[in-house]
Amino acid sequence: MSNSASFNRYDYYALLAFALTAVASIALQNFIWISIALFLFLSFKHSKKITWPSNLFTTATLIFLATYFIGAIAGINPAKSFQTIHKSLTFLMIFPLGAMALSIMDIRKLLDFFIAGATLCAVFGIGKHFLLHQDRIDSFSGDKMVFGGMLMVTMIIVTSFLTTFPKNYWLWASLVIIFWALILTQTRGAWLGVLTGFILLTWRFNKKWLGFGLAIFVVSFLVSPQEFQKRLESIGSIQLVYNEKHEVIGASQPRLLIWISGLRIIKDHPLGVGQGNIEDIYPHYRIDAPGNDIDVPHLHDNFLQILAQNGWLGLAAYLFWIFAFYFDALQFKSFQEEVRHWNWMFLCVFSSILVWGLTEYTFSHQFMNIQFFFMGISVLLWQKYSKKPAWI
Repeated sequence: MSNSASFNRYDYYALLAFALTAVASIALQNFIWISIALFLFLSFKHSKKITWPSNLFTTATLIFLATYFIGAIAGINPAKSFQTIHKSLTFLMIFPLGAMALSIMDIRKLLDFFIAGATLCAVFGIGKHFLLHQDRIDSFSGDKMVFGGMLMVTMIIVTSFLTTFPKNYWLWASLVIIFWALILTQTRGAWLGVLTGFILLTWRFNKKWLGFGLAIFVVSFLVSPQEFQKRLESIGSIQLVYNEKHEVIGASQPRLLIWISGLRIIKDHPLGVGQGNIEDIYPHYRIDAPGNDIDVPHLHDNFLQILAQNGWLGLAAYLFWIFAFYFDALQFKSFQEEVRHWNWMFLCVFSSILVWGLTEYTFSHQFMNIQFFFMGISVLLWQKYSKKPAWI
């Protein structure tokens, strides 16, 4: 427990509860907001001055968040947008987390709890596959694609720990279980995301693991059931069917039709349609083709979704936000090797989410709590553990 806090760390216990249950339940994820509320209350009660994090990324986050409200006001149904836009305030989670007095030991324990909780959820999901014959497992989460993203980031964190503690057999067991469960989610975007994160991680910390790990990925593909192989192979299947007017009337994958419809929405609404309105307007732009859903809640691509709902200003802010994270992460320096290691680990997590976001909208409320939890810890590392010149 951090020695820089002078009061009982009930807020930290709530953080531990969040880390343990985050993959299991969106309801229990509210532990993180309890932790933040306690942090603010106890800081006020003890008259402790809060040092809010301030860097390029936190500034970019505020700008990006503002485009959600601008898009809502300029959108097709502001009243509906403001019924759901409060979920985007999850972005602000990084500020209190970045200001908390968490020690290295605190952070390590939080990550241990997160890995333990994710592993238990993976075991439960694998059990559902064999006992309930669930083709694409979702564990407790209720959404197979979100569950795949959760396992994706957990696998990168476990792999990062193993590069430091290669003889930790519990971590190896967790890695195998999580990898197995990730395959069973059949979430192709998460598969590509974890591969991206793994390559960046092992390239930086242990290049010997890179070739071995890639061989494991290949072997896993070759020995997996044929339906899984076809699903992975379908990633490269990009075929469109046109009519005599050169209009798209079919595609090899439904997502291609969704993306084309999204581009049509963007063309007609350059300022954005607003948060929560895609599903209402989508039927008017839907391509009537076999296998194409009538209703979709989002466009299955972060860039298209943000452009469609927040407008071109929102997309520019999103690109700046991405740049800001990489800028702050890559220029970060610390005297502590473990902190430097974690900084790169979170950069790999961020990269994997970006890749997953090419085929999924990752800013769902259930996943945002986890994503911004990790970003908050990154901000905390930059704020508390950066290398300072000797005269400061």
